[in-house]
Amino acid sequence: MDSGHEQLFHDVAKALVANPGASTSGIAETAGVSRATLHRVFGDREALVESVYGWLLDLCDEVFDAAGIDSGEIGPALERLIEDCYPLAQSYWLLTATPRLEREPEIGDRLRKQDERLENYFARGQEEGYFRTDLTPKWMSYSFGGQVMSAWYLVEDGYAGELEVPRLIREATFGGFTAKGN
Repeated sequence: MDSGHEQLFHDVAKALVANPGASTSGIAETAGVSRATLHRVFGDREALVESVYGWLLDLCDEVFDAAGIDSGEIGPALERLIEDCYPLAQSYWLLTATPRLEREPEIGDRLRKQDERLENYFARGQEEGYFRTDLTPKWMSYSFGGQVMSAWYLVEDGYAGELEVPRLIREATFGGFTAKGN
């Protein structure tokens, strides 16, 4: 995807996150493009939402691949995942705001595969002694996603900066929520 299309997808995703129920005209206005441009690139509004969500899933796959969650060393993969996960919060939020997306066969399949990849990563980390074994891989996967979403809300609401996100997620992941020694 060329940088112009990449920017368009980014701007449209931001517009959808800001107002998931916005009309195509509203999305175009927020994204700073014409309605005709959106129609030419995406077609109707439903196709627009599905295309943008598919793009966000592509970004998630890229983050997972770059982190090496399928076969890389557990520790460095977790560090990379923590460093690069913040942009993925948009896809979590858009899914929450548009639950019908999960019911689209292609999107639903991709979501399940991504969930499986992350769960398999945590299971592999347990087998290698890196992660606690008293928590299920599914719980760790959901918990990690929840931390990413919480960090996104914190930034959106003005309580933290984007640069602080990796530290916050790292501290919650490695240290938990109890004081040291408790």
